[in-house]
Formats: sequence, C-alpha cells, structure tokens
Amino acid sequence: MKKLIVALCLLSSSVSFAARNVASYSGKTASINLGMTSSALNIGGRMEFDNDQGALGAYIFLQTEKKGIVPQVLTFGAHSMLRLVESTNATAYLAPGFGVSMIKMDGADDKTVVGPSFRYGGQLKLPNGAGALGLERLEAWNWFDSDSDASVAFTSVVYSFNF
Repeated sequence: MKKLIVALCLLSSSVSFAARNVASYSGKTASINLGMTSSALNIGGRMEFDNDQGALGAYIFLQTEKKGIVPQVLTFGAHSMLRLVESTNATAYLAPGFGVSMIKMDGADDKTVVGPSFRYGGQLKLPNGAGALGLERLEAWNWFDSDSDASVAFTSVVYSFNF
C-alpha cells in the first residue's frame, strides 16, 4: 500500500511539473484552514506559488489535544498541487507532498514522524475576486515510527486568496 501511495504521489507531482513548462504565470495563493475534531481545534495555513495547472507550496497544520480522545498534532511540509477542475466558479485539487509531524497523546513525549502527505478538496470562488471558500482533507502518514499512529487525517473549512 505504501508503494502505491508513493507511486501516485510521484505521478501527480510529475504531471504538475510538466504542466509548469507548458504555460506558467506567477501568482501566489495563501490559504487558512479551520476545523474541529471531537471538539479539538484544527488550524492551519499554506502558501503556493501558482501556474495555470498547479502549484508548489508549503503547509503547516496544528490540531490541539483533547485529553484521552484526540492527540495533539503539529505537521508541516511541502506539496505539489494539481488542479483537477479550474472553472470560473469552482476549483477541485489534489496535493501530494511530504512532511514532518509531531504527535503527542495523553501527556506522553512527542513522537516525531516523517512520511507522505495528501491533501484534496474543492472550493467555490467568491464574487468580486474575494477569494475562494471550500472544504479540504489533509492526511499525513507515518513511515518510520511504530509507536505512533500510522496516519492522521483532518477535515476543515478552507479560505484561499491570491496576491
């Protein structure tokens, strides 16, 4: 399963990089994520350097701890975004990447884990160029530490704007 995830991440990234050479324009997109998991707050942000098919970017995401239920997670990394749909009203995208996560549960020591990440979502564009609002899911996998969760996933509302 891990080999399949890596292959899909590399394939998506190579398609995005190839599209960059065909037609590119410089733009920057910033996004803010906000959500909750079992009453634990999720907040994050990301930044991308765009072209018409995709983008390269970085992300940071924090989930607060809910004692005994939800671990505290801080994850950050880089990704390559591939736009599946880009219309005048909506955007749908995939963003495979790689990151580092610090996971803490019930007062135990933090576990630092490394592995791929995968983000997918959709957004509706707001009128008058005010940005875009939608839903997004971020999944981060742990490849090397058997004492920690194999993966964590977060669903949140996302607001994006270009500058």
